[in-house]
Amino acid sequence: MAAIEEVEGLSEVIGRAIQEHLERSNINIAWPQIDNLVRPILRIEAFLEDAGPGSDLSPRSERVASRTVELTDIMTPGPSRSPTAPHQVHEIASPSFETQSHSSDSNEEIADISDSRRKGTSGLRISQHQTIQEDHSEHQRQMQVDTRNFPKRKKVMSEKFVFQPSTLDKLIIGIWEQIHGSIHLDPKAIFDQFQIAPLESSDIAHHPAAETTTLDLLSTNVDKTPDSFSQMNVFCRKVTQASRVCRSIEMIVQARWIELFEEQIQIRTAAVADLSATKHRKAVFMEACQDFGWSEKELRNKMAIWRGYKEVKDAAGWASLVFAGMGIYRFCKYRVGFDKDAMRRLRNLRKRLEVAADTLHPHWRQLLAIVGEHATVQYSGHPHEWVVFEDGKDPIPLRQTYLDHNRFFAFEHIDESIIDESAWGCEDPRWMPQPNTIARVDGRYICASCGEQQSDDPKLNACFCFPSLFGYVKRKPPPIQVFRTPDGKNNGLVALTSFDRGMAIGELVGLITKGVSGRDVMDISTPLANYQVWQERIGNYTRFANHSCKPNAQSSTFTWLDTQRVVIVSKGIEAGAEITLDYGDKYWAGLDKACLCGESCCRYRTRDR
Repeated sequence: MAAIEEVEGLSEVIGRAIQEHLERSNINIAWPQIDNLVRPILRIEAFLEDAGPGSDLSPRSERVASRTVELTDIMTPGPSRSPTAPHQVHEIASPSFETQSHSSDSNEEIADISDSRRKGTSGLRISQHQTIQEDHSEHQRQMQVDTRNFPKRKKVMSEKFVFQPSTLDKLIIGIWEQIHGSIHLDPKAIFDQFQIAPLESSDIAHHPAAETTTLDLLSTNVDKTPDSFSQMNVFCRKVTQASRVCRSIEMIVQARWIELFEEQIQIRTAAVADLSATKHRKAVFMEACQDFGWSEKELRNKMAIWRGYKEVKDAAGWASLVFAGMGIYRFCKYRVGFDKDAMRRLRNLRKRLEVAADTLHPHWRQLLAIVGEHATVQYSGHPHEWVVFEDGKDPIPLRQTYLDHNRFFAFEHIDESIIDESAWGCEDPRWMPQPNTIARVDGRYICASCGEQQSDDPKLNACFCFPSLFGYVKRKPPPIQVFRTPDGKNNGLVALTSFDRGMAIGELVGLITKGVSGRDVMDISTPLANYQVWQERIGNYTRFANHSCKPNAQSSTFTWLDTQRVVIVSKGIEAGAEITLDYGDKYWAGLDKACLCGESCCRYRTRDR
């Protein structure tokens, strides 16, 4: 066969695909002989051949692609591995599945691989050669902060095709984002903004004074005064909130109209039984067309969407309409995935949506008074004071889930850590002296991660490492709920929306103390002091993050205004996934219980008691 040119990038694509597949597989089980190899590699070559009839005698082409995959770091560590293998041992290692092109000389090829091995940069994999060098039983149940850098936000774009979430998934995520957003759903906003009195009659009182005030505000904003921008911000926020309330009212009224439409047909059918239900439906429909002033086609198209609103409401409750994002219109119009399974998923979310809506927006039910629904709040208190169930069962108070273990259980939700004065007095052991304190200009705080200035003043702050936690923003409860795990781990944390890699999930807060032993506690240290964050009686939702040997989040230290903080950082969490951490070997040392993470790489499934 004539010589052919190599396709550009073919070797890299083949190597990357095989590398990703092996990364998800346990090659020690599939290839048991690999344990006897000092430095295993996988060599792949591709040729061009003729597969047609009588092609047995056809010559094979020259090699069109070749790749070598390093298997050392892909293997699962075990006792059968040779201790004399020439591996470089790292305390914390990251995936480094290296691939190298073939050369004509095999020995030279392997040597090139050894020389060109690069150090992983993600910092997400626990070292496969890490062993406990000391007896950590005295540190039992003491969790450790991950000493690696927190995951970076920059992600490597994958060339493989990724399926996009369904329309139903987008609808559900949109509802959670609206509930945990900054929109203030208070009916008073629209009543005050447009001077509408919520009367039983349809009379709407227009007040010229209110219009004058609005125009005056607009004219004031036109003037380029120092406060004009702030005034326009306030005005725009009020208009946005009023518009959002109007959209919610629009959907719940339209869903109620569909219910009344069906009720009217039943009433007329019962009153005049001689006519068929179809004729009664036509008569009611034509009456509605006359009242609306619309054509039959126009009303029929709108009713199709309104009927979708009603079906969503029947499954997921009124909260799903009030807090629905813009995606609900497309979902109800095109009805993609509008089936029994979708309605089952929405029914399971009904109570969970009401918990979040009642605790974060206690006035939202007042909107339902417009359609004659009760406005009584069912779930009060802190949003993480309720434990929800994935199967749609009624939520229960947090305290109730611990009474079997401790009938005196009590937990207080706080936003900032509290210093234990009995242990530290008036000092804060989290203080971190900056290395360039002498060179600091005007007492400014410089971020050790990004090198930018830190400040609680939005005009001065330039550090955006964790903008949802630190800076000028007011912290809001994240889209996370405490849920009852189905696998015996008691409570856990479930992500309601996705958390991108490197995104902050929350700050681990609690009682800043020392000397706690035999209890679940986080051990932390600065160059000047060793301290602990204890969350047994006070803290926040991070207390309920369970352990996993393959976690999707990690705890990292971050310094804000010269004070060390512990931040839970995402490694890439999808919506609906449980948020987990790696507690560390010291926590499990001599602990009389087994890990329930269920991962194939579990390190503590069976333990010597």
